[in-house]
Amino acid sequence: MYAHIRGSVLWVEDDAVVISANGLGLRIRTLPAVLSSVTEGASLELYLHHIVREDSEALVGFPTRDQARLFATLLDVSGVGPKVAIALLATHGPDLLRRALVDGDESLIAKAPGVGKRLAARIIVELGDRMSREASAEDEVGAKGDADRDLQGALRSLGFPAREAKEMAGAVSANAALATAPLADRLRAALKERA
Repeated sequence: MYAHIRGSVLWVEDDAVVISANGLGLRIRTLPAVLSSVTEGASLELYLHHIVREDSEALVGFPTRDQARLFATLLDVSGVGPKVAIALLATHGPDLLRRALVDGDESLIAKAPGVGKRLAARIIVELGDRMSREASAEDEVGAKGDADRDLQGALRSLGFPAREAKEMAGAVSANAALATAPLADRLRAALKERA
């Protein structure tokens, strides 16, 4: 539902920032580095992940799409919630975290607050091979791959599981008429295909 916001900072909280956009103030959890670098009235742009639970909804925002995508990937791991995923990104950053997953560096991953050795091992088991494949594929990916990843990220932010988002993006990419279409058109096509 929500993928991106650009607006002015109304105020900063301990773990979130409230951004005003078109007269609406949204509370968005974000990385400590973002919180420490913004001030009230400053302009801020974040890529969002919308979390819907049975009893609550929350927005989590990141300065780059890459961080937002990796956050969504981390949430696929059993036992990793938003707080732990933010801690992993805040402690290691996306590049070092991916490298640790590919290398199976359990002790490095366990340095993040809330991540013990057992959870670090589970994260490596569930994401290590996937990160290796992604790293290999990135060398061969052109604009089409970027468009697919953007569409998958948008679908993931709407709550679709990673595998389903990948299948939906693949179906849209197979349609030559949509191959170079804007993301909004590709997203509409994917959702229409799903309905």
